Amino acid sequence: MSEIIFESHSPICDISAVIEADDSTYYMYLMTAPETGVKLLRALWVCNRRPAPETFDPQCMKDGKAPMLPKENLAPIHPAAGITLNPDKLSCYWYDSGDSAAIFYGDKLLCAIPPYAGLHDFPGFSVFAKGQTRYAWGMPETPAFAERAKGLKTFWENIEADDSWPEIQDECLRVIEEFYGSKHEKYYAIDGGQFPPKALAQGRKNGVIYGITLGVSQFAMPRSEMVFGSHYDDCNRIELGFAAQERHEPLTQMMFSVISDVANMPWNEQNFLWHGHTFDFPNIKGFSQIVLINPVYIEGMECPKWRKFIGNRVNLLWLVPITSDEFAALREIGIAELLKKCPDPQHLHIFDGKPKFSL
Repeated sequence: MSEIIFESHSPICDISAVIEADDSTYYMYLMTAPETGVKLLRALWVCNRRPAPETFDPQCMKDGKAPMLPKENLAPIHPAAGITLNPDKLSCYWYDSGDSAAIFYGDKLLCAIPPYAGLHDFPGFSVFAKGQTRYAWGMPETPAFAERAKGLKTFWENIEADDSWPEIQDECLRVIEEFYGSKHEKYYAIDGGQFPPKALAQGRKNGVIYGITLGVSQFAMPRSEMVFGSHYDDCNRIELGFAAQERHEPLTQMMFSVISDVANMPWNEQNFLWHGHTFDFPNIKGFSQIVLINPVYIEGMECPKWRKFIGNRVNLLWLVPITSDEFAALREIGIAELLKKCPDPQHLHIFDGKPKFSL
């Protein structure tokens, strides 16, 4: 008989972290919330509750039980007789992407399923494991990992503090208005009154209307650390924007509404958005998709200049409508080659009602 002895829900993703006990083991699981249909996302052995077997016993899995780790894979601190955890001493600190978590026992790091878990069958770390198995890896010997995990508590305390959003809001508006060269014209809350707060500021310059988000970059995007590896500091945070010539001003309200939905995509879908990604959007006559464009990859393309957020670069992704032919070319040759077919790449992000690429 198994029992969930601890549970914590992510503040920004539809994911729960639980510690489950049976008669032989404790395991940490990341799973979707029951109201949306439980789906197991990650599993991590935490410790054995009774004496370990000499070798791994595959029969337990055939019997539908979570496997114990054998003696050779137990850290020296794991008691030979097994461990009994006190649920009252367990606490959970979520990573800033909201899709992964670290579990503490008192003030000590017990186990963690970090954002890059799942890569090459890596399950996560347990302080009671030794070596590398498909069920748990031993905790890293360098202190950096544990220090990062402990820092998560401070991150959430700061981000949920009453003065956090006003400070982020003011800084983002300063950067956006510096880009516009004037005060913003309109301000839209795009968070539906829910945490985390997000907004969009509209402005204009040189005959172009812009809408740029603020607050989306408070959190890292799920899976970005897994995909970008050591470069994730430059690729895990985004803001979103749309630009159109003034004669297309009626279109901007629809696109700002689209942006409010796209701003939730990474955490609703537990995935990341990046340069060259697309989604279907047939709501503009003559166009069929939206492609996301990052000015980092296009020399001379305009972009607000945000400061780094917690040491991470903030990237702008422009929403650019493309035709069905342009989308077909993108699928065939990729975004880098497609950009070579744009006669005016510096202004690719400004909607003018015409196709952007010479095919």
